Amino acid sequence: MLKLPGDDFVTIELVHDPTHREPEMGTGLSHFVIKVESMAAAVARLAAHGIHAAEPQSPSGSDDFLTTWITDPDGNRIELVQWPAGHPDGMTAADWHD
Repeated sequence: MLKLPGDDFVTIELVHDPTHREPEMGTGLSHFVIKVESMAAAVARLAAHGIHAAEPQSPSGSDDFLTTWITDPDGNRIELVQWPAGHPDGMTAADWHD
């Protein structure tokens, strides 16, 4: 993750390294996170294309903050997040708990 000075949210830059063939768990990037407007619609659309998503869960126990996981063909984990209403477009310092 990368949060630039002056940005209110986390951004990311993707870099391809052709010499690094196999992902190594526990080092570097562990997964991508993609914001979705509607978890139900995203999961249904993925299912229509034969992509299985894990059962959506709520880290906060609410009905409007949901996450789920899919895995790409290379084994990379991708997290889908439906932020609650009024949440900024990305992760902020308020999302980190001490």
